[in-house]
Amino acid sequence: MPKGLQNIHFTFGEKGLTYLAGIPIIYQFCKSLQLKRFLQIYLHLSHRNTYYHWADLILSHFYSTVAGIERFTHLFTLIDNGLLPPLVGLNRFPGTRAMRDFLLRLTPEDLTQIEKLHDLLRSQMFQYPNSLTTFIINFDSVVLTVYGRQEGSAIGYSHKKRGRPSYHPLLAFESHLKISLLGELRPGNATNKSEALPFIKFALKKVPSTIARSRVRIRADAGFYCWPTVKFLDEEEYGYVIVAQMTIPIKYQIVGLRYHIFNHQEKLAAAEFQHQPHGWAEPHRFIAIRYTLPKEPETPQRTLPILGDRYQYHVFVTNLDLEPENIWYFYNGRASVELVVKELEENFFLTKIPTRKFLPNQTHFQLLLMDYDLFRWFQILCLPQELQSKTLKWIRRHFLTIPGRFITPGHKNTLQFPASFRKEHLIQQIYRNAQKVKSLLK
Repeated sequence: MPKGLQNIHFTFGEKGLTYLAGIPIIYQFCKSLQLKRFLQIYLHLSHRNTYYHWADLILSHFYSTVAGIERFTHLFTLIDNGLLPPLVGLNRFPGTRAMRDFLLRLTPEDLTQIEKLHDLLRSQMFQYPNSLTTFIINFDSVVLTVYGRQEGSAIGYSHKKRGRPSYHPLLAFESHLKISLLGELRPGNATNKSEALPFIKFALKKVPSTIARSRVRIRADAGFYCWPTVKFLDEEEYGYVIVAQMTIPIKYQIVGLRYHIFNHQEKLAAAEFQHQPHGWAEPHRFIAIRYTLPKEPETPQRTLPILGDRYQYHVFVTNLDLEPENIWYFYNGRASVELVVKELEENFFLTKIPTRKFLPNQTHFQLLLMDYDLFRWFQILCLPQELQSKTLKWIRRHFLTIPGRFITPGHKNTLQFPASFRKEHLIQQIYRNAQKVKSLLK
């Protein structure tokens, strides 16, 4: 059996080494966009820092998130990586205090500016590389559990950490590109459904003016189910499918409906009915989807048999002129937003709340959404088709966190990768694609 290395000696001071040798593909994307200049032109924040311009701080927020930094307290790993600043075009990488102070000193007016700048970016994303002709908006709400005394957090509904304070943000995403349309951080006890309508109205204002209302469709969970929302969407002629709340009158109706099976493999059956919930001005079309639950295994202790099949139901309210089963298939496409939320929570660290103040946390929330959209745009514009659905974690592991050495023989910038790296053709292709990205300022 071979022995391991013996008597290892350590030396320090080697230059040009990094474990993030793949980060230049992200930097080149930002450079081709002229993102830094774009930030300098369209942002005029009240924040002042002796060492860092706010454009550098926002870019650092993006680079650190993509690099896998979960919390500001972990930024020392990037600062110790002395090669990272030149690889991303910075003189020096900001530390924990610089990033935290940046958030803490921003004003509500600054946050409004950041949101407007994000809207400008989105407007470009919806046009490039291809203009959208239809628009499907997925609305969702999530629970972000906090583990301190964060301002604005409150005890609300949480199926994972019951009794813990939390935030309860609302989110809206465009379905084709999987790019955010709007996000709002709220206290954990903000469950009043009347707040959903202003959020929906604000999100709809961000739909490109080139898309007719008849080409806009909305999918939403039960958190958006209420008469004001349905009434507004009817009056404005937006198509929608919204999960209905399982009230007692609806439960009585769906049991006696005549269902037709449309998916024998999954034992799915559909039916429709007219229903006027309490407080609604008129009846609406409801779709019931019935699932056949698997039979429980027989046990020796069971003395009474179960007669017939056991069912579970989903009910939707809709104004779309589609067959009941097609309503189900259309709404089922909303599963993509669940994957996006999971990506935000796990790989963009949405659950890591950085401060105890609500406004800085709200700003961090908006910056994370912008980080996500920029990375999603990078995927669409720079990655091969087969890699565009990969998670940030996968891209980070296969392309970004690669050991490398930076050298300049003959004044030629060269980034050396290990001989064991087998994706050299892919990383070169991605880098060339990033060089071809159009500037935001043209």
